[in-house]
Amino acid sequence: MKKRKAAMAIAAVMTASSALSACSSSTQQETTAAAVQETTSQASSEAMPSGEEKNYLSTFDVANAGEVKLDVMITSLGDADGGPFLRGVMEDYMAMYPNVTLNPVECSMNDLYTTLITRTTAGTLPDIFTMSEAYSANCLEMGMSVTNLPELLGQEYMDGLLDVAVENSTVDGTFVFMPWQNSTTAMVYRKDLYEEKGLSIPKTWDEFLENAKVLTEDLDGDGRTDRYGAVFAGTRNDSAESRFQTFALTFGCDFVTDNGDGTYTSGFGTEEFKNAMTAFVDLAANEGVTPPGLVETGYSEAYTMMAADQACMFFSASNVLGGIYNANPDMKGKMGSFPMPTVEGIDPVTSFSSVGMTISNTCKNPEVAADFLKYLTSVENSLAWNEATCRLPVVKKALDAICASDEAYTGFAQASEQAVIYPAFAGLAELRDACGECWQMVVSEGTPVEEAVKTAAAKAEETVKSYSK
Repeated sequence: MKKRKAAMAIAAVMTASSALSACSSSTQQETTAAAVQETTSQASSEAMPSGEEKNYLSTFDVANAGEVKLDVMITSLGDADGGPFLRGVMEDYMAMYPNVTLNPVECSMNDLYTTLITRTTAGTLPDIFTMSEAYSANCLEMGMSVTNLPELLGQEYMDGLLDVAVENSTVDGTFVFMPWQNSTTAMVYRKDLYEEKGLSIPKTWDEFLENAKVLTEDLDGDGRTDRYGAVFAGTRNDSAESRFQTFALTFGCDFVTDNGDGTYTSGFGTEEFKNAMTAFVDLAANEGVTPPGLVETGYSEAYTMMAADQACMFFSASNVLGGIYNANPDMKGKMGSFPMPTVEGIDPVTSFSSVGMTISNTCKNPEVAADFLKYLTSVENSLAWNEATCRLPVVKKALDAICASDEAYTGFAQASEQAVIYPAFAGLAELRDACGECWQMVVSEGTPVEEAVKTAAAKAEETVKSYSK
């Protein structure tokens, strides 16, 4: 795996105001708007038929493209925060171009892979659909998407994206999907409680555990824990399993290695993997610092516990802040973030991934589809998306402005300096699922860790062989 700097304007973050502003607060909106006022005014524009000007890098005459209908399947359409924003952007685009109809198609991220396979087989792929590096190799192999995406988007647009995001979206020299959300993983924590108890930011998992013990408390004296030091996601789905992949990195374990000759090697048979799985189960279920019910705790349950003052630390991408604030606005100003702890002897590390969109190879109007994607991810809309969801964009100018205006993202900015890009491996979802099965065997069935790890390693070995040439 290769380390890449994501250029997230760390210096600007460090000098930002120490007060944590909410993702949708008026203060942040004013600060961020001022930071990008000149940026948006300099965006490439063309005269619209109505006399208005485009505020995004449009290079295609959409108004004269005739009647166009596009099915748009973006996983965030079903989110409480992102869904209304996306539908609003789609409505704005259709108001700008009355000849275009955008039909929203809902699909959860956890169902994306199977849905795309089913739709590809049936020949019913939507014109635009969500894509990530977890499935990009499959997307390319099955010919789901167009192969000329950079040309459709235009060089000026491509130049405005983070280099690390473009590389993350590329498989065997083909730019498979347009990155949209910067999903660097870091630890979100209760900054106010850390300050109250005089705790230091942990560098190692041992230090993390000690802090979690201090933060685990019986607040009302009834003999039961009311606030836990941490919460981990343990449901058997891609959301929790991708988090474990990052956790394994902090123990020096790579899920899969590209040997450069068409073959792959799994890291599941290593001591580092066993140590990571053992520590994960202990921290998440056995140390008494996390809420009971690991295997039933998913992403939404985890951030809800954070919002309800029932847990103090949870590692995720930046969008978790939006979930916490939406569930409990009183948490605004109490949250912070820091880079992932590692096991002793391992340098700081985390994962970089991005979720984006691509255009189906069956789309009849790919130029219009690309134009809509550029509108959706314009600087202005990228800022509004962050305000609505706390997700970080990959558009450089928007990202710099956001990080300069809100200290909440400091940990994500720091973590990005040690982020790695996973190799494009078509069997990644299968490897991740083997991990979810592994810890659930231990926690739910009482299977010894070593036995469960051997089962996972055997499945991983079979997976890498099946995808190797």
